[in-house]
Amino acid sequence: MSAPLVPSPLDYVGRRRFAFYPAIAHPDPNEWMLGTSSRSEVQVVNACTGREIWISRQYIGAVSETSSPLLIVGLTKSLAFREGAIEPKVKGVIEMPPVSRSQAESPPGALPRHSAPASVTAIRLEPRVDSALNKAMFFTFLGAVLVALVAAAIKF
Repeated sequence: MSAPLVPSPLDYVGRRRFAFYPAIAHPDPNEWMLGTSSRSEVQVVNACTGREIWISRQYIGAVSETSSPLLIVGLTKSLAFREGAIEPKVKGVIEMPPVSRSQAESPPGALPRHSAPASVTAIRLEPRVDSALNKAMFFTFLGAVLVALVAAAIKF
């Protein structure tokens, strides 16, 4: 037995005008009417300009009513209208490396000067024989050898 289908939030809109929140990034006003729909997409028509666009159902969220005559249809992601298609709006951020004080004070185009050689971090290559773990491992190994020798002496 299959479960009944859950109605889409857009089934409650009907022929009423609505606005998307967040608004789709393009020059048209944010006032829409519902057009046709398919299983995976919904066609919306701009009420002012008549522009028709298709939006994937995965981006459609809840429908809410406000005191204004327009319904609000929530979007799960910020969308942008580019080249005749709807796609998620992505903010491209390029992280700049931090500027040191000496670079900030030097004139633009000047090569950075280093007054001293680069600092060198000391790396210790010799083992630490006096650590507690090394002592514990040594005495455990020594005890195991002694127990093995005693057991061998008793057997013979």
